[in-house]
Amino acid sequence: MAITTFRAKVREHELLAGRFQYVDFELMSPARIQFQGGQYLIMKVPGMEERRNYSIASEPAQDHSVEILVDISPGGDGSLYLASLSPGDEAEFMAPAGVFVVADPESELGRAEEKLLFVATGSGISSIRSQILDLLQTKKDKREMYLHWGMRYVEDLFWEEEFRELAEFFPNFHFDLVLSRPPRQWSLCSGYVTHCVAEHHKDFSKIGVYLCGNGQMLVDMTTLLTERGIQKEHIHTEKFF
Repeated sequence: MAITTFRAKVREHELLAGRFQYVDFELMSPARIQFQGGQYLIMKVPGMEERRNYSIASEPAQDHSVEILVDISPGGDGSLYLASLSPGDEAEFMAPAGVFVVADPESELGRAEEKLLFVATGSGISSIRSQILDLLQTKKDKREMYLHWGMRYVEDLFWEEEFRELAEFFPNFHFDLVLSRPPRQWSLCSGYVTHCVAEHHKDFSKIGVYLCGNGQMLVDMTTLLTERGIQKEHIHTEKFF
């Protein structure tokens, strides 16, 4: 898919859990976009020569708009720009970009991935949300899918109800929410998401793994998967800051 410059208007703008900026951009010109789950857009920030890359959080079937979710707590120029936007404001970006996409199930690589394991930390959930919505709702993919999403505190949570509803509606989708700093009454898995993946999965054969999050999680998960015999071509990663 060729990278195209888009003009868009902010349709929805919401700060989630006090640090995650959600923005829904309605496309103006061109009015439609084609992309794959896991790809990102390249945002033009006024007053800056350097552009910012943001994963697309919406599903590809929603071709008239794109959603992004960004942890703006670091307070960089891109974060300040996103936080300053209001509904009706216009923005410019290029898309789609990136190769962090689920392997085509008809390809040699995809045929070997009979199960799919998604692991995210923080706002790294953005690209994985797009992938999962596309696989379940649009492509009706029947493979077993597992999502392990690591956050710190219960106050940081958002979208968890959406994933729980997906798990209830699609019996082949399984959702595991992990908190590294859980409250006392927390009954689900806690600690590092890597440890929870190791506890939940004993059989890593014929699996495709998709990782998006902080650098340490990627290192730890890649080490775990390599030790379990997963070949590197089945470990797909996207580092997210």
